[in-house]
Amino acid sequence: METVQLMQHLGTQFSELSAALLATDGSGLDPDRVVRFAAMAVPSTHHCGLTLLRPKQAPHTVSSTDELSRNVDRIQYALGEGPCLDAAEAETAEIAGQLDTDERWPRFGPRCVEETGVLSMLSIRLAMVGQDQAAMNFYSRERDAFGELELAVASIFAPFAALSVEHTLRERDARNFEAALSSSRQIGTAIGILMAQRRITSKEAFSVLRRASQHLNRKLRDVAEEVERTGALPVRASSPLPDDEVVDGTGTA
Repeated sequence: METVQLMQHLGTQFSELSAALLATDGSGLDPDRVVRFAAMAVPSTHHCGLTLLRPKQAPHTVSSTDELSRNVDRIQYALGEGPCLDAAEAETAEIAGQLDTDERWPRFGPRCVEETGVLSMLSIRLAMVGQDQAAMNFYSRERDAFGELELAVASIFAPFAALSVEHTLRERDARNFEAALSSSRQIGTAIGILMAQRRITSKEAFSVLRRASQHLNRKLRDVAEEVERTGALPVRASSPLPDDEVVDGTGTA
């Protein structure tokens, strides 16, 4: 693509992307939308995706244009090496044009080419808040597909991608917090019901809940929800939890 045509193409892409990001319902911050725009804008790109690294969690692909890019990422995650993992933790971008012979990733490269046909990758770090790390990844089945021009265009998309990932994480964290808060309230209510019914302490009532959870092989919050709803512990018909079981408050989860 000629430089003038590329600039015109990019202008159109960014106009559409900017309009999408200004959507009042927040839908413009969808990572899927960002990777689609980026894949169309960066020359020689066939696929695009976003990799996220969060403390104490396995690497995760937040969004991708298709299943092929997710397959490339799965290989990297399984082997613990690859451009997207390095880029997420580094200050510089990672560019690979011949993955089958690239000595930086001796296990990932050959396997990636054999299983997916992807020969070139461009991975660029996203600026994230706190300890989260992320990278935007571009994939091509051509050799030496990415250079300085592609890196420059990808770098323009990076802030949009980072913003979309942050937005997604904040929404997810908020949902998890609300679920945890709701679960805590249900457990507290269930403990109160058991305390009143059995005339036991809060510690003993919590132990009763945990024992029931183990006995029924159900999550603690689900058992608590049923106690809150029905006023009684759920039982397994074939093997009910004895109502007069000794409770010393030291049961294990």
